[in-house]
Amino acid sequence: MKWGNVRGFFGLKDIHLKRNLRRRFFKPARQRLQIVAARAYRRVLGIVGPTCFIGVTGSCGKTTACELLAAVLSRQGKTRCGIGANATDAVAETVLMVRPWHDFCVNEVSAHQLGVIGASVKVLRPEIAVVTNINGDHYGEYRSLEATAAEKVKLVESLRPDGVAVLNRDDEYVYSMRHRTKGLVLTYGLHKDADVRAENVSSEWPHRLSMDVFFKGKSSRVQTQLLGEHWKEAVLAALSAALAAGVPLERIVEAIASVEPIPSRMSEHVTPDGVTFLRDDFKAPYWTVPACIEILRNARANRKILVLGSISDTPKSHWERQKAIIRQARGVADKIVFVGNYARSALKAGTGPEDDCIMAFGTLLDFDLWLQGYLQSGDLVMLKGARRGDHFDRLVLSRTNNMVCWRQDCRKDRFCHACRHHNTPAAPADPVPVAGR
Repeated sequence: MKWGNVRGFFGLKDIHLKRNLRRRFFKPARQRLQIVAARAYRRVLGIVGPTCFIGVTGSCGKTTACELLAAVLSRQGKTRCGIGANATDAVAETVLMVRPWHDFCVNEVSAHQLGVIGASVKVLRPEIAVVTNINGDHYGEYRSLEATAAEKVKLVESLRPDGVAVLNRDDEYVYSMRHRTKGLVLTYGLHKDADVRAENVSSEWPHRLSMDVFFKGKSSRVQTQLLGEHWKEAVLAALSAALAAGVPLERIVEAIASVEPIPSRMSEHVTPDGVTFLRDDFKAPYWTVPACIEILRNARANRKILVLGSISDTPKSHWERQKAIIRQARGVADKIVFVGNYARSALKAGTGPEDDCIMAFGTLLDFDLWLQGYLQSGDLVMLKGARRGDHFDRLVLSRTNNMVCWRQDCRKDRFCHACRHHNTPAAPADPVPVAGR
């Protein structure tokens, strides 16, 4: 072996060694140090600063609830918020960025692993704790809704006697948490006994979510820019938390009306040729699919296409979950399309060769080529998948941009428009057998 090749060999090993050291030792050590520093700093802020710390958790809607709440509170005073990154080290990073002159700090609190909330609340020490709902996210970690609730209730248990627990009255797992806190309890929902009660909830695409809200004898019509009635929990959670923080109802309603949907969380994308894509492709727990179908059911569109990728967080087999989805979506969508390695098993759920509403494609590129000849102006396409596994944003990019990367084996945990390889040609992996009707 030549000397240059020897140097190249050891140089390559050195690069991998540095990466492994950074990932396995340096990064965890830095995160632990950051958490320790944040816990100490939070105690200091509790003495010298008037900042109100608010923690938001739940199986679904916490990011949108935080976005809405931060928009409201930022009009009331200086606000620091941590949205999206919600593990303990991310909570610590947000706390360390708070200054004594901040009036509010809003942070998501994740329960993606057992024990995470317990560690996060020791850093955040919230005065207001918000719980949106309890459902089947992270099924592989908890296996039951009772176990999920037992983890998330730690946020409520961390409140001091002068704190406020903002709880979903319509969710029995959340409502039962009222017994686990020494603080005050403020409930919200459609239930007649909810402290913050909603009525006349409406959202029929292309119209946005709106509702009447009642609180202590006052009422107001809340108009949002969100798509789908399922967002009512996030809206009411943010509104109730803002009320607990002392913001007048009128100012809350005005601020909520200005907040646009978070990209990939039921966000709308209209292409130049008049096709509308609704992207709900950040994550795809099985229990969230019915909300997508309900939006299509009430939507006013020429044709409706439901596209499904990696559906997760359920003990059902791929065929069982596909069969259940087809049963719910049949008669609602003109086309029910499954994309990915397990798509072909969906064809077994059809009633026969004449059942042409069910389609399956092994690769996203094949599906995109089919869409190019199928879609027409006025069509509505619902994309339900996962950011890492499906990359459904490519379907939108291919109609609005020069989408050239169609790597089937890409596992990057980011959206394609934010990827530096977005415009880099990449041959697709060996084709998976494509089937469709």
